[in-house]
Amino acid sequence: MTGTSAQLAVVGAGPAGLAAAGEAGAAGVRVLLIEERPALGGRAMIVPGARGLTEGLMRDLRGVEVWRHSAVWDLCRRTLMVLRGDRVECVHADAVVLATGARETMLPFPGWTLRGVTTLEGGWEAVRAGRLGAGPAAVTGGTDAAMLANRLQERGVPVILVAPERPAALIAAVGYAGGTLVGARGAEDIESVETSRGARHPCTMLCVESPRCPVTGLARRAGCPEVYEGRLGGFVPRYDPLLMLHGPAPRLFVAGDAAGLDAPRAAAESGRLAARAALAALGLLPDAEEKIADARRRLRAASIPLHARAREALMAGAVPDEVVEAWDGDPDTVVCPCEGVAIADLRDAVDEGAQTPDDVRRLTGCTGGDCAGRRCEVALLRWLSGARAIPIGRLAPPRPRAPLHAVPLSAAVPSPATADA
Repeated sequence: MTGTSAQLAVVGAGPAGLAAAGEAGAAGVRVLLIEERPALGGRAMIVPGARGLTEGLMRDLRGVEVWRHSAVWDLCRRTLMVLRGDRVECVHADAVVLATGARETMLPFPGWTLRGVTTLEGGWEAVRAGRLGAGPAAVTGGTDAAMLANRLQERGVPVILVAPERPAALIAAVGYAGGTLVGARGAEDIESVETSRGARHPCTMLCVESPRCPVTGLARRAGCPEVYEGRLGGFVPRYDPLLMLHGPAPRLFVAGDAAGLDAPRAAAESGRLAARAALAALGLLPDAEEKIADARRRLRAASIPLHARAREALMAGAVPDEVVEAWDGDPDTVVCPCEGVAIADLRDAVDEGAQTPDDVRRLTGCTGGDCAGRRCEVALLRWLSGARAIPIGRLAPPRPRAPLHAVPLSAAVPSPATADA
């Protein structure tokens, strides 16, 4: 294990992380930008709509040290544990900006664990990487799903869109199946999809438009409290008007979709605000009050109005409205693919006295598998809220266990030769 240090560490290189790193780098601060993907830009480089924004932000990274393909798997105060290649790096930072974004989280349905079933983002990844088979493919959702279906058809993949109504943006060459998705069928690989109107359509890939939820695992590992704000995508960490996180460690900041879903331009402006606030906390920002006020104005101007109001209320310490979520399915529907936990197992756990997500994990293993809950946590929380008829915000999400990403034993434990050296 090796160590390094930085005045500001930024985790995530989407619009928020790029803007934060560029802002601090332009001020002459020693900045380390850490991104788990091989390429910078995050979702904005995969899904059309914000590529120009991110490409412009990348040009502002002069003087910024960038680690690509490096996964941050734990955070203790302001010390980051990073899997970089085949070794673990320990990064000590004077301030940290968590710009970890949001991920599409698929709610389980029959057949959702078959190979070939993915989210819209996964479909765009396949398009970008050229990993498209001969098809046919199926896509389900609204306008965003229609955009992906169009692109697949343009790439020569026969595709059908499953939606209650045919979107106006759908090109004529794309097939259309009315109704909603009921399930997917196949042995190990997907072979067909079934709609609510009883039709069945063959496919080798299914892309499902799924809700996007803030990625907050590192903030939780740092002990930061969370609240449930549906208008911002779900559970988000508590933060103040400068985007500094509440919790035991000072100078931890959050930006972008990790602080609540919003437009890509708003994510970038929140990164700028977080960077200026971090520099001010370090005593490295001249005219701090004026520059921070400017960053807050720019963030409000770039935001979706409803999201801006929710974020401003959260910053002011308001408690969001309590909401009881409701999601259920067939008892045999798998919720946790890693541990093979089905809805029937969740019901048995509640019957045995489970009241919290941690109780359910203890009794069933749900959220305790290799993916650390990334695939099943949202479904578990929504199901438990409905099953117990209590607001989802009162169900404290299970604190994730380190490592948040799989770490090879060879990287975590030095070899005898390395230890002797």
